[in-house]
Amino acid sequence: MKTVLQGGSIVRPDGVFAADISFENGRIVEMAERLPADGAEVVDATDCYVMPGAVDVCVRCLPDRLTETGRAAARGGTTCCGWLGAADATDMPAPLPVDMVRLPELVPGERPSGSVPHWLHADRPDGAASVVRALRAAADGGTRVLLRPELPAVSQLLEEELRAAGRRDVRSWPLAAPVYVEEEAVRLTLTLARAAGCGAGLLPLSTREALCALREARERGQAVWAASSPQYLLLEESAYEEGAAEGLKYTMLPPLREAGQARHLWEALASGLLDAVVSDHCDTTFEAKWAAGAADAFACPAGVPGVETRLPLIFSEGVLKGRLTLSRLVQCLCSQPAHFLGCGERKGDLQPGFDADICLLDPAEERLLTARRLHQGDYTPFEGVTVRGWPRAVWVRGHCVCRAGDSEPDAAAGMRGEWLSGGAA
Repeated sequence: MKTVLQGGSIVRPDGVFAADISFENGRIVEMAERLPADGAEVVDATDCYVMPGAVDVCVRCLPDRLTETGRAAARGGTTCCGWLGAADATDMPAPLPVDMVRLPELVPGERPSGSVPHWLHADRPDGAASVVRALRAAADGGTRVLLRPELPAVSQLLEEELRAAGRRDVRSWPLAAPVYVEEEAVRLTLTLARAAGCGAGLLPLSTREALCALREARERGQAVWAASSPQYLLLEESAYEEGAAEGLKYTMLPPLREAGQARHLWEALASGLLDAVVSDHCDTTFEAKWAAGAADAFACPAGVPGVETRLPLIFSEGVLKGRLTLSRLVQCLCSQPAHFLGCGERKGDLQPGFDADICLLDPAEERLLTARRLHQGDYTPFEGVTVRGWPRAVWVRGHCVCRAGDSEPDAAAGMRGEWLSGGAA
């Protein structure tokens, strides 16, 4: 059956305009000021923004948590995720609540090909030459590579020195990965990608110094895609002062930074220096963090949940506070991530023929973020934060997978996602 959303404001990467939108058989059919609704299901979108379903490049979870993670994504307006997982296709569930793109690891000695990005640790134990060879093989196959700029050997040395000095508390967490380590890791990663002639994606960046290195690479013509995450845009290093019971909620890499760094990240997002915002979602529970890190924070798993809260946080703190336009929001959360994942010809925008992945966002809906009301894990680093703007309904390829007020949506109706590539579709 055809569905028509009436009376809303269409938000696309190139503008915002009042129009109806119709979709049928999983694809967008038409957009116009007034569409006929004879025989169609009509949805009142008055006072709401009709956006493309958000696309999240980086989600990390175990295969048996993919369904739960997908449901959390859908509730937050995300309809497609890039999954960093090591499992093969036989280990992955299908169908899913949202579409997924599996991002395989780039293995030195193999030659990947195709539009699906691979990921690679830029600081490999077998040395920089091995990284360059792997990146050259990816470039030869037309494959982009996702890289997390880190210097684990340096951070491990700093951790050992802090432990020797009796500094095992969570307040010491950022001291093992200071700003200069991130800056040098970004420069090293960009150098390796440049030597290989390979297009690289960097995430997540958290500092002005890292942005300076990125800007220099862009100015010399290097092909670089880069993203940050909501935690670096909205949280500060002072969170670690809350002590272990709360501070362990913020153990992530890179760590949270000092006040003032976030301003540079917002400016980079608005100007286009940063391409996107990714959740960098990690499904490690707080129970696991506490068990491992209560006595020694450096033993705590790094990573935080965020797949459900990414869009509402960036809309509330970005658009409503004048840091981003609506169109720039859609570029950062929808179209740019879709293009990086290799599915930009069908996702990340609202156009006839595109997948009917749609988020109906109510800008007046206020929510207090609390782990009890979220579905992405047993804690949130944004506990107690109030946001304005929340999805009223979300469609994945034309199927409504969640609506406001659904405490537990029907399991069958909410499982319309597929593996787009590299998975079990």
